[in-house]
Formats: sequence, structure tokens, C-alpha cells
Amino acid sequence: MTIFAPQIRTLWRVLDAYGVDPARVIPAELYRPGVPSSRSERLSLAVVDDLMKQALGMIDDPAFGLKTSEYLHPSHLGALGHAWMASASLRDALQRSQRYHRMLNERLRIELTDGDGVLKASYSLTGEVANPDVHADIYVSWAMRLCRFNFGQELVPAFVRMRRPEPADPAPWRRCFGVDVQFGRAENCLAIHQADADRALTSSSPELVAVHEEIMLQHLARMERTDIVNRARAVIMDQLPSGRVTEDSVAASLNMSPRTLYNNLRKHGTAFRELILELRKDLAQRYLSEPGYSLTEISFMLGFSDSSSFSRAFKSWFGMSPSRYRETLG
Repeated sequence: MTIFAPQIRTLWRVLDAYGVDPARVIPAELYRPGVPSSRSERLSLAVVDDLMKQALGMIDDPAFGLKTSEYLHPSHLGALGHAWMASASLRDALQRSQRYHRMLNERLRIELTDGDGVLKASYSLTGEVANPDVHADIYVSWAMRLCRFNFGQELVPAFVRMRRPEPADPAPWRRCFGVDVQFGRAENCLAIHQADADRALTSSSPELVAVHEEIMLQHLARMERTDIVNRARAVIMDQLPSGRVTEDSVAASLNMSPRTLYNNLRKHGTAFRELILELRKDLAQRYLSEPGYSLTEISFMLGFSDSSSFSRAFKSWFGMSPSRYRETLG
């Protein structure tokens, strides 16, 4: 699973606004202002999750997710951001984001529904997500920010609902959205009055939309060519707790022969054993950062027969025991 790398620019600006040196968090190979990145146009979610974890460890602000929207620029979203700005209406822009959401974040899901005079955009992330409330704040507030870029700052949503519990001070959420946010609900969503959603926008440019949609289609096509790696990772994650994940079992789940799986992974510069090792290392660090998981539970989830086997493997990977690693997290 990956995200569109230029979104890191938003995080850089936010860290700087909080008085934190962004270079302490974001490695030079990922981003430096004005310097071409040495990395690809996409970053793994594990890398991004680690950056977010570091940032939240330095900044004690319950409204951190909302703050990111103040520094979001459409260019940080690449062709989708530019196409959004050239859309004929907010409905057109939201529908476009729904079609091309995988370009931004493969874990992101956007659902649009009409009813009771509003167009509702619901946002969710699939799989295990660290700091889900922060991520929800980010995506719903980004949607609000982008809508106001097109419509104008006077845009007021019909309502905003969040799954997170009501914060001790809800004032930042009201300032961000312009309405009292409904907390503790079943979804994270932004609802726009249909009259506002369908109003023709003066920034509309069908020609620019066509250009940037072609860029997005090419981008997604490149993603699809490497999708076999992501699909294999997803199956391995599902099968790891069984302790019986094999090349044969993963290939069967992907409806291909082990030989075909081997060849496809080889084309993309990886191999089955490398995927398992990479996933176990990433998941081990992620699970250890969650205090609710015991070492025995983590061992099981990673497919080890017992906690001793997991501890030996972890020490060989990171040079310390799982317990010691957890202590370093504070």
C-alpha cells in the first residue's frame, strides 16, 4: 500500500508552522524544498505512518489533523489537485476525487451519497490504521479546504460528522468547518448543500481537466503494473496468523500458479521470502507501538510458533529485543 509522495510537502509546512525543524522528521531523500526527490512518486504507508508517529510525538495538539489543512495546496495532490481546481462544480470535483482516490492513498475510500438536499462525502481508511482520529481529521478537513479553494471561503457545509469522541475543546473543529461538528457518529463525513454542490464554478476549465485526467490515468496504469506486489502483501498479511503461509497458498489465493507468482514478483524486483520478511518487520514495529498487544499476541499475528521465536527474529532484525524496542517508544 502506498500514497502519493508529494503530500509530504504538506507535512513539511505543518511541522515548520509548529516550530519543529521538518528536517528532523523528514529524511532528505524523501523531500527538501526545491530539491528533486531521489525517491519514486509513491511512498509506502509504513514510511508515512512512521513520519506521522514522529510528528505526533513532537507536537501535543489534539487538532493536529485539522492544522494540516491550513497548509494544504492543491499542487501537493498532483494532477488530482489541479483537476479539482478546474472542475465544473463541487459535485464534479468530489466525484473526480472518488474516481481517482487510489492515486492519493491506496488505503483511502470515498463514498458519495445524495439525499435530503445534501451531497455527502464519507471518508474511511481500510486495514489497521494508527491514530485513526488524526487521519479522519486530515481527510475531512482537506476536503473542506479544497471545496473552499473552488467555491470561496464563505462556503458553509450542511453538517460534518466524525467518529472520534468529542474533544475537550471542540473550538478548533468549529473554526475549521464553520459549523458545530457532530462527534461520536458512525462515519467521518462532510455534507454540502446540493445547491452549493451544483453551482457552476468560474474556475471551470474542461481542457485542463482533460489534460490532468490523462496524467492520472497514466499514473494509475503504472500503479496497476505493480499491483501484484500489493495484492501478494495483502494475502500474506491475511495468512500470517495461521503460521502456514506458503508460496503455494498465496498463489492459490491470487488464482495463479506458484511459478506465475514467482515470475511476477521477480519482474518487480522482489521475491516471496523478501515480502514476508519485509511485512513481518513492518508489522512487528507497528504492533509493538500499540500497548494493547502482548508479545504473545504479536508473535501469533506474525505467524511465529511462540514468543521466543519472535524475540530471536526481532533481535536479528533490529539489534534489540521486542521488550527493549517497546521501552524506547516511551
